Amino acid sequence: MFTVTTVNLSADTSTADSRLGPSELGVLTPDEFRSLLDRLRRIDCAQPTEADPHLVVTSAAGHFIIRTSQGKLFLHDARDTTEPYSLLSPEEIVTQLDPQITPAPYAFPTTTPTKKPKAAPHYAIAFAIFVAGLALNAYTICSVFNIESVAQPPSVVVLTDLEELATRDRDAIGSYATGSRPGDRVITVTPDGKVRFSELGSPDGISINTDTFRLGRRDKRLCLVTLESGVVDFVNPDTLLYYGDTYRRSK
Repeated sequence: MFTVTTVNLSADTSTADSRLGPSELGVLTPDEFRSLLDRLRRIDCAQPTEADPHLVVTSAAGHFIIRTSQGKLFLHDARDTTEPYSLLSPEEIVTQLDPQITPAPYAFPTTTPTKKPKAAPHYAIAFAIFVAGLALNAYTICSVFNIESVAQPPSVVVLTDLEELATRDRDAIGSYATGSRPGDRVITVTPDGKVRFSELGSPDGISINTDTFRLGRRDKRLCLVTLESGVVDFVNPDTLLYYGDTYRRSK
C-alpha cells in the first residue's frame, strides 16, 4: 500500500497548478498508484517547469518524492535529497516502493498442438481450483498482517485565519531534536516560513534539507505542511512527530 500526497496537482494528477499546494490522497492500492503515476507523466510538458508538480509517497520501503518531465518519472529519496534520482517507469516505481509486489511474467504464445490433448478429469480440475483458493486466502491474510496500516489518514486543513496564523506561527518557531548526541536529527522552524532538517555533528548542525511550510491542522493537532517533505505534526507546543520520530524542543 502507498500513502500519497500530491503537491501542486489536481486530485487525479491530470493538471498542474502552483496554487493547489499539498493535498493528501490517503492510502492507494498498487493498481491505483500505478494509474496515478501513468497520468502524472502525461501532464503537458510546459506545466511542470512552472508549477513543479510532484508526489510525496510513503510505503514500506521508505519516503519518496516523484517528479515528472517530458513524459518521464524521476524517483527521489525524500529523507536524503542529496542522493541522485532514478529514472523509472510506473511499474518499476511500484515494484521498488513495495518489494512484496512481483511483476506479472510475460506469457509467451504457443503454437496450436497438432493433436488434441487428453482432457483432465473433473475431480482434478476441482482440486486445482480448491488449492488455488487456499493459496489466495493465505496470501490475503499475510498481506493484512505484514502491512503497517491501511487506515485512511486524517486530512490536513490549512489555517487561513490571520490572527490565529500569527499566534501559531510564533509558537512554532524554534529548534526540535531527537536527542543531543552527534547524528541525532534536528528540525528548525524559522520566522521566514522555512523549516530546516539537519543532523547534530557540528556547532551549527549538518544541513540536509530546507523546505517551506504552511501551518495547518490534522486530526485536531497543529502541523507544518511542507512543500516537499510531508507533514510534521505537533504533539504539544514542545514536541514534534515526523515519520514516527519524536522531536523535543531544544531552543
